[in-house]
Amino acid sequence: MAGIPSPTDNPIVEASRSASKRLLGTAIVNRKEPVSSSVIRDIISRSNLDNPVELRNITLYILSFAGFFRFDDVSRIRRNDVFFNEGFVVIKVPKSKNDQLRRGDEVVISELPSGACPVKLLKRYLSKFQIPPDSRDLIFRPISKGKGSCKLIAPDRPISYSTMREAFRWDLKAIGADPSKFGLHSLRSGGATMAANSGVSDRVFQRHGRWKSVQAKDTYVDDDLDQRLSVSKFLGL
Repeated sequence: MAGIPSPTDNPIVEASRSASKRLLGTAIVNRKEPVSSSVIRDIISRSNLDNPVELRNITLYILSFAGFFRFDDVSRIRRNDVFFNEGFVVIKVPKSKNDQLRRGDEVVISELPSGACPVKLLKRYLSKFQIPPDSRDLIFRPISKGKGSCKLIAPDRPISYSTMREAFRWDLKAIGADPSKFGLHSLRSGGATMAANSGVSDRVFQRHGRWKSVQAKDTYVDDDLDQRLSVSKFLGL
């Protein structure tokens, strides 16, 4: 405020700070493993999609996987953010901390022929709870169970992270997977990993995931063995 240079900008202070970081090091982050598409299919195959709670959970899983959504993003999708077209769906993402290039304000997801189709599951879910297209209600919300009926409650209150985390852990355990290896973020990183290892264009891949930078995107990808072996295969030796 007095117009005097800050002592923190002094080169000696900067060098001391950098040296301290190198000496102390940083804690190793225990990152959760990405979920594979086979795990998603296994969870769906053993689920009862006529059960409203299971249908809600499965729909949230598959959208997070296919749309590279963070839980905070997918849990705040409103019905009027969803637009169905012939063969695909568009989901608006009004606010996202990872809006790369300020263009990633929507996600497009293709309709697929399999039983794990995100578009078909989303249509089934919205139809089950009869949420009209012009509604501003959140689509993933707590469910109230009554005698022979279930209904969504609290239009502006998203389902809690802890509720979905426990449901996901239970579903993983039911198919014989180790729940301790995965978290809800594993759905986003799993979709990203599958796309990267399938040769999706980096530019399209980054926009779909709404990453700010290539470096941020790369932290989500776990290259499979074939991709890693391809490096030496193409060295011309």
